[in-house]
Amino acid sequence: MNQLLSFLASPIVRRIAGITSLLVAVAIAILSLVPGQDLPDVHLSDKAEHAIAYMVLAGLICFWLGRERIVRGVIVAVGYGAVLEFAQALAGTGRTPSLLDAGANLLGACIGAALAWAALAIGRAR
Repeated sequence: MNQLLSFLASPIVRRIAGITSLLVAVAIAILSLVPGQDLPDVHLSDKAEHAIAYMVLAGLICFWLGRERIVRGVIVAVGYGAVLEFAQALAGTGRTPSLLDAGANLLGACIGAALAWAALAIGRAR
């Protein structure tokens, strides 16, 4: 178990998290900018979808950046979400920006950052 935890905090796994965060960011952009009627129905509230998406994004970014840069990871994820909220207004797809969506993004990003911090702390302690 100790070896697994140490491996999860290794530089290669952190690099993979960085690459994966880029893929997640692209998926979030696509889902944020397509017309609402083209989105799959996942039977969750819109705010839960935002929180989950940004939890994953921020968690990956923070894991990649490391424990010392957790706040930067949250800022990057939340800033990205803010840019996408404004882009929705410009995309002409009928989607509108929302402060509540931005709040859900922030909540999810903080949860993801906390999980990444905990995983890195446990991996380092072993």
